[in-house]
Amino acid sequence: MTQTIGVGIIGYGTVGQASARILREHAAELAARAGAPIEVRAICRRTPVPESPWPYYSDWRQVVSNPEVAVVVETMGGTGEARQAVHAALAAGKPVVTANKNLIARHGDEIFAYAASRNLPIGMEASVAGGLPVIRAIAEGTAADRLSSIRGILNGTTNYILSRMEASGLDFAEALRAAQSAGYAESDPAMDISGQDARDKLCILSRLGFGLPLPAEEIPMRGIAAINAVDIQYARQLGRKIRSLAVAEWVGEILEVSVGPWLLPQESSLAKVEGVNNAVLLQGDNIGEQILQGPGAGGAATGVAVVSDVLDIAAMLVSGHLGVRPMPGFACAAAAPWSGLSSHSGWYLRLTIQDDRPGILARVAELIAREGINIDSVVQAPHMGKSRLSFVITVEPVDEARLRRALEHINACEFMLEPALALRIG
Repeated sequence: MTQTIGVGIIGYGTVGQASARILREHAAELAARAGAPIEVRAICRRTPVPESPWPYYSDWRQVVSNPEVAVVVETMGGTGEARQAVHAALAAGKPVVTANKNLIARHGDEIFAYAASRNLPIGMEASVAGGLPVIRAIAEGTAADRLSSIRGILNGTTNYILSRMEASGLDFAEALRAAQSAGYAESDPAMDISGQDARDKLCILSRLGFGLPLPAEEIPMRGIAAINAVDIQYARQLGRKIRSLAVAEWVGEILEVSVGPWLLPQESSLAKVEGVNNAVLLQGDNIGEQILQGPGAGGAATGVAVVSDVLDIAAMLVSGHLGVRPMPGFACAAAAPWSGLSSHSGWYLRLTIQDDRPGILARVAELIAREGINIDSVVQAPHMGKSRLSFVITVEPVDEARLRRALEHINACEFMLEPALALRIG
């Protein structure tokens, strides 16, 4: 065995602790695979770490400058100090492993460019879908193929909420409280339920899969807060389930990219994903359809992904061949022919009206027809109160821009109690 590879962990929360535990508990196996022992030599957290078995610092700079640290692991999150810490580690000639999807989605171009200038690798398997090896599957496993689409359930919190609504008949607010009580949702769940968390992850996967520098902040996203129990019931009547999907797929020469809830056939593979699990469905010219599914979050699953990257880099250090890892879609100059609008999709429209009276459906149908949109079906649950009645119209595949124009006119009608809910049908 050669000299021990020292690891410094910046951010000693759930993922940082799990990574340290795995490095300690699997030390013998990891040493055998890397060709040298891998040991935690320093940890950093703002608040004290009681009875820490490793040297503890409150300032990440002390971890980066520690001469016993050869690999820096960043699990602190955010894009402020985390960005500084990653740059400082690279400046010090130390490779980095990160679980920070926000950092990579927003600043990946500059980080990978700087890493390349220092000839240093960055491991980021843990930044998307926790323990699912989706980064490697796309960046390496499908490198010889042309992907036509990436579809994924990339946020366990939203999937848990929708699953609870299906299983228990809960409304959104009740299911959110259940997710918070179970520890699956933060006290402030905005990042999850708005779609922002999934959007950052989709940005990373799309860059890797299609080699295009997509700007994360421009990818359109729709959250799940407007979905309620009646939508779950209507979806069931239509033989479907509601799932929040992150989608990037080629339609002709345009890559269509978006995040939001869809109605999926009950028998489809993504519709069957329950609870906090994640799943990524890849479609390629030669690989056909492949799915990766499993726990997408949590300390243990994400810690495994972190340690896998540490192991790869440790093996590079032992072999004396430490070098940059090219990442397609990052630090590249190619223009991205992409769109945030669907060019050809069916839609579920749930309208909630007051004072049900003759002529309302005819008026809605007229506004839809004015945009050249064909209605596929009209569904209304029986015995609804007349003062607040919800019914559903599904329409045949249509350009989303036309659908939005129709909805603008419908929402302006005096009988509408709230804006119509529009969900894509897959």
